[in-house]
Amino acid sequence: MDLRNPRISPEACQALESMPGEALNSTTALLDSFSPSRSRRWLLRGAIAGAAAAGLASATALQALAVHAEATSGSEDLTEFFNILATGETLFVTFYDQAVIHHKHLGFHGAALNALQAIRAEEEIHRRFALANGGMSATTHFSFPHGLHTFKDRSLFLETQQLCEEVTNGALLAWIKDMASMGKPRLAQIGGQLMQVEGGHRVVGRVLQGAEPFDNWGFGPVMLDHFSQVPAAVKAAGFLSPQPGNDFEFHPVSPAFPGVIHTRP
Repeated sequence: MDLRNPRISPEACQALESMPGEALNSTTALLDSFSPSRSRRWLLRGAIAGAAAAGLASATALQALAVHAEATSGSEDLTEFFNILATGETLFVTFYDQAVIHHKHLGFHGAALNALQAIRAEEEIHRRFALANGGMSATTHFSFPHGLHTFKDRSLFLETQQLCEEVTNGALLAWIKDMASMGKPRLAQIGGQLMQVEGGHRVVGRVLQGAEPFDNWGFGPVMLDHFSQVPAAVKAAGFLSPQPGNDFEFHPVSPAFPGVIHTRP
């Protein structure tokens, strides 16, 4: 993988270059902290009960069951995938929640603040999707490359936001590739649905930066070979090493926000 790609920010390149040669070692160590997997029968039963309790329309219920069928069938254990997804979404809910809390320090008001609140809700929607499919976050405490200054300095916040979204888009490309190779077309499609939204978040950040042009990718860069490499990349980028003075705890937020639509895959 060529990291000297001008379409990837220097921060993302640095994070990837600092990954150990055996990235899966870090991945395995992180995944060891996950809680035990839930049974496939439990997941499917929960999906059916949830669909009935929510009173979903028949088409939506069938789509939900199709997702769970792919997640729980075949020889592949997808628990790891949904754990990683849940951890990432928990991280980004925390990131955008801090941005909203400190919006006055960062100079975000009006439409800019509205956009950050919408993104926070969208990340929470994604987090709940991962949880609904058996995912569990490895942690509820996170760090950021610039620590407390991330939410005091607008330029540092936006630099970090771009790193977050570039790594996320690269991770979802790897998700799509892995799901396609495993014969999971609906889960691959959902990876595309997630990536559409995350790509929009990246553009919002560039708008807030005043970058030109706002949308500057012809193709999204391929940053990872497999989704299992995501934890090592995220840790190398500085998001999974909380310590005193740089320890941000996740707090649940509402997935509802005026104007946010298509809230189910």
